[in-house]
Amino acid sequence: MSAPTAFALISLLVALGVGLVAAMLLQEARTRTERSAPTYIIEDAIEFATDHVDPGVLERIRPAGVQRIIEWSAHYLQGLAEKASKRDEVTVVAGGEGNAIEYITSQLGRRGHEYASTDVEAVLATEGHYLFSIGALGSVADESELA
Repeated sequence: MSAPTAFALISLLVALGVGLVAAMLLQEARTRTERSAPTYIIEDAIEFATDHVDPGVLERIRPAGVQRIIEWSAHYLQGLAEKASKRDEVTVVAGGEGNAIEYITSQLGRRGHEYASTDVEAVLATEGHYLFSIGALGSVADESELA
């Protein structure tokens, strides 16, 4: 094989290799730019809240209390979703609001778990931080709709 033929063959193989790498990089770039919808995982929310809630709150309600509050928060929000299916929309406040706090403290109190509303509010605020961390927050709520 002559030197010019070998050079041409090697150049062709290098060009094919560079083209293949470029195609793979382009494909990888496309998959990385696609954003999946945020997924709320209750166990992750509980772990996040337990790790980030004020230590004084955690000392009073313990990790089991954090779990109870977040589980009742999910139950409350499921009830709102059912109501929303009958109407056009419903306003949900990340981090809790008065009605959510009242509902949760009431449900837990009926089951023998008395927590201060400020502690419930602190856990729900931390849950709101979890929602922010996974990119699951929508637009800012109009507070006049909550009254």
